[in-house]
Amino acid sequence: MKKILFSLLITFFALPSASDSLHKRPAGDFNSAISRIISADDHPLLDKNIFLNYKNTLDELYFLSPEQLLWIKPYNPSHQQISSALQLIATANASGLEPEHYNLTGLQSIWQQLSIKKNINYTELALLDTAVSINLIHFLSDLHFGRINPMAFNFSFDTRKDSFIFVPLILNAIKNNEIAQLSSLVEPAFPAYHKLKTALLDYRQKQSGPNIGRLKYSASLLPGDPALQIIEVRRQLSLLGIAANTDSLSIFYDQQLVSHIKKFQRLHGLKEDGVIGRNTVKALNIPISQYIQKIKLALERLRWLPKIQSGPVVMVNIPSFQLWAYHNDKIGETQTLNMKVIVGKSDKEERKSPVFTANMHYLVFSPYWNIPKSITIEEILPKLLKDPLYLEQHNIELVARFREDEPVQPYTEDSFNLLQSGLLKLRQRPGKGNALGKVKFIFPNGYNVYIHDSPARQLFNRSKRDLSHGCIRVENPVALASFLLEWDKREIIEAMHLQSPKKVQLRKAVPVIIYYSTVSAVKDEVIFYDDIYDYDTKLSQALMKHNNIPPLPLISIANKN
Repeated sequence: MKKILFSLLITFFALPSASDSLHKRPAGDFNSAISRIISADDHPLLDKNIFLNYKNTLDELYFLSPEQLLWIKPYNPSHQQISSALQLIATANASGLEPEHYNLTGLQSIWQQLSIKKNINYTELALLDTAVSINLIHFLSDLHFGRINPMAFNFSFDTRKDSFIFVPLILNAIKNNEIAQLSSLVEPAFPAYHKLKTALLDYRQKQSGPNIGRLKYSASLLPGDPALQIIEVRRQLSLLGIAANTDSLSIFYDQQLVSHIKKFQRLHGLKEDGVIGRNTVKALNIPISQYIQKIKLALERLRWLPKIQSGPVVMVNIPSFQLWAYHNDKIGETQTLNMKVIVGKSDKEERKSPVFTANMHYLVFSPYWNIPKSITIEEILPKLLKDPLYLEQHNIELVARFREDEPVQPYTEDSFNLLQSGLLKLRQRPGKGNALGKVKFIFPNGYNVYIHDSPARQLFNRSKRDLSHGCIRVENPVALASFLLEWDKREIIEAMHLQSPKKVQLRKAVPVIIYYSTVSAVKDEVIFYDDIYDYDTKLSQALMKHNNIPPLPLISIANKN
């Protein structure tokens, strides 16, 4: 059917043949061919949806171009640009994309046939030229914006895809013969993104080596223990590049292996205790293909993140339980603040920390904790039934509204019912034991989520820290407040010990990005984490469905002569 359609389109577009006398033909013939192609509802070399998605951008690209054809130079065959465009698409693998999703083989085949054909008509050249253009725009769009709309997972990022931004970039690259540099102009600028691209190459090289074995767990191995399995553990670590290749047949868990295991545990978000336990064995059994998939997913997610302007920024990666704060225009390890965080629980959807971005505007020292209705009903009221003194013991008071100057209501016989109905609310006074600690960091958002201190300092010693109701608890609130306000430590501590709340406005709004990635590039290391919210599975399924979109139809448009 496609071949028939193509034949009909060729007839419809019918233009003079471009043979040895092509240079004598008026350029307007190409303009006419391209105009007819763009005004049609289908393109014989393109999937219809892809063609319609980028049709307007294609129109703009050729309208602004000083050349009738962008990639094929019939008047100057020695200066073809098509090879550069196809070579750029061929680099998609390096960024975790698939070159065949942009029909690389099909375009190469058609170009090869046309390049040796004796008689070529204008329409054939125009069809191939426009097909190359749309494939390139599609590739650049996926590279810049990502393939999947993050809103499909209720991630609140800006999802607008404006492919018109690539028009001046492409035209300028053609003019300066810099097609190969287009990808570097549109990919995310985050240093972590480029470190992960390097890691992707590294793990693909590992994949070409021996397969990861399958270790069995029977009992935990402690330093000094003998076990035949130690030989296989050494081999696994060697294949992963954690330890140098070794032919040691020692069955003893020696100190050198302990240091390698601790490094492996750190690179997998595990407790660095040197014990080869159930979780460590499980991590040792992860196949290389799974590492590669995690890196691909991380690259996709980094493409979703907003483009950050110069200045301070705060980023929280949920599955790594980590926060980073740095100045985007002063990137360097000495300027980066890093600390542990506690995130929302994974057991219930409503308790998961949301993925979104917002601007932080102010801090509140010695804050009230305005207790959400859900926590009041589900957790506090049952305790109050058992212990009438619960509110007093936990420094909690009743109010009609969450305002600092709101008068406190006495607890009466009706208070319990009024709390259940929401006519009364609970808030915890500032001071020792306050659930928010001594400071909270506010970036207004529809989730009512914020960053705050915590009195439960012991929880930061856990390796798995999905323990909150959705808000982000930080390990070092003094350092974060100092970073944001540029105050010294003494001023921060004084403000944290006030008897009543103190609101401090930031001089400039600071972007806060709460994102989700099961891989992080930290310094010169790549660290893998558990998929605590099962988002890797969902994204993998979405990408699989996306990649099942039929590739551009492979149709030969060059008859043998």
